[in-house]
Amino acid sequence: MYYFIVNPNARSGRGLSIWNKLKERLEKEKIPYEAYLTEHTGHATELAAELTSPRHQDPSSKTIVALGGDGTLNEVLNGISLSSPVTLGYIPSGSGNDFSRGMRLSRNPEKAMNQLLKSENCRYLDYGILSYMSDHPAHRRFIVSSGIGYDADVCQNLFTTKLKKAFNQLHMGKLIYLFIGIKRIVLCKSTNGYLLLDGVKKINLKKIRFISSHIQKFEGGGFRFAPKADPCDGYLELCVVSGVSRLRLTLLLLASLAGRHVCCNGVRTYACREAAIHTEEPLLVHADGESCHGQTDISVRCVEKKIRFLC
Repeated sequence: MYYFIVNPNARSGRGLSIWNKLKERLEKEKIPYEAYLTEHTGHATELAAELTSPRHQDPSSKTIVALGGDGTLNEVLNGISLSSPVTLGYIPSGSGNDFSRGMRLSRNPEKAMNQLLKSENCRYLDYGILSYMSDHPAHRRFIVSSGIGYDADVCQNLFTTKLKKAFNQLHMGKLIYLFIGIKRIVLCKSTNGYLLLDGVKKINLKKIRFISSHIQKFEGGGFRFAPKADPCDGYLELCVVSGVSRLRLTLLLLASLAGRHVCCNGVRTYACREAAIHTEEPLLVHADGESCHGQTDISVRCVEKKIRFLC
């Protein structure tokens, strides 16, 4: 049985029409399924939690398929109970689609559906946990990346800009990430702080622009910030950009489209199982593009091979 959690507003409102086309195939081939359409932010998390709660348990593994962007997939990941026999599937219908890009899944929803229905292969994937203080200690899972600083600033502005819909309607969704990215450089904050890797290696940093922690190679609609990231190795790949001017940051951003930024001055990369980050001034934080507001202290860690993913 397939359980689809569908974001009808994905790809600037085209999610529903994409789902209606895919649904026709399920009904034509008499494939058993149930579908749930999200109604508000966080609803996918609630639906996934309900579907994997004890009262919905059945003896066989169930497959929950997220249909939307990376944000929808993140909500589903944060809702599912990993103690239940659940397999995760994904049909990309967002504008960034960094998860599908990193996993080499088709970004065409119909081809992705075909791949999902015919596949008998599963991979066990890592996921990350971001921890920070809000009104109380907060924890959020991520399956693509988490970041503090400039990249989180871009994510927050993408969420609120009206230009995203216009770019998606012109089938240029990837360009909005680059457009907003360059625009936000002008307002990009920096601060001093430090990074603590695996509880033992402390790295002092000046003029931090951003620190991103990766399960997947890509972030922000195709920026290859972590070319060495492997979603099955039990490690986070960190990209640290510090001590650079705004002009230099612009050049690094462009170089990262091909993953060539890693050899440039001002960029350092690390592999670790967990990391703590402290900044003297609060910087915005995100998990899979979802805003976690401004923070001065966060930690990230990798949970190895706990997500059973149908690919």
